[in-house]
Amino acid sequence: MIEKVRLSLWDVFSFFLSGFLAIAVSFILSTVYRPGLTQALVDDIERAPSALVIAAAPIVCTLLGLLIEPFANYFDRFVLNWIMWWTSRPKEKYKEEEEVLKNCILQNQLGPLAGSLANPYGFCKDYVEAKQLGTNFMVFLSRYGFYRNCAFLSFAGGIACFCLSSDREAGTLELAISYAISALFKRRAEDFYSLLAPTVYRAFLIDKLNHT
Repeated sequence: MIEKVRLSLWDVFSFFLSGFLAIAVSFILSTVYRPGLTQALVDDIERAPSALVIAAAPIVCTLLGLLIEPFANYFDRFVLNWIMWWTSRPKEKYKEEEEVLKNCILQNQLGPLAGSLANPYGFCKDYVEAKQLGTNFMVFLSRYGFYRNCAFLSFAGGIACFCLSSDREAGTLELAISYAISALFKRRAEDFYSLLAPTVYRAFLIDKLNHT
């Protein structure tokens, strides 16, 4: 049964690595602000069988990533997009290419669906995935998800520092630093997001043109 489990890049980046990063951030915060709790946790891990720790660690990281992903998604959509609006602007060179490819598909490649779809992205993505066409789509998507989660964890870590710090000035500085780091991660996520549609459209058109 184990050999039938298939992991995608999305599983690795958006779930496992995000969960691992969340544990690392929590460990650092606990070490700085609650060292007694950290030491107790380390002692419990040391007493546990090594085989159990090694087997459980990736499962725990992945499950934690699964819990983080929806929160990061909604936080990005309703909070970060508002307070970091300047990071969400698509790169013009990708946006221009996207429009050219989209118009070509709408005008020439949809057959009986021509005029019925205002945005062919979903249709083209399903087509590319169903035919398993060689594309960087999943690479870009997984990295987008990972950096989006990093932006959420960075900002959440800054809020935790602000709440746990006994020094208001230090806490405010840590919150500002976390905002800057979160903005960098979000900008990187948006870079990969802007590549998704052009990548899907190119793969769709190349396949269609090869069969004409």
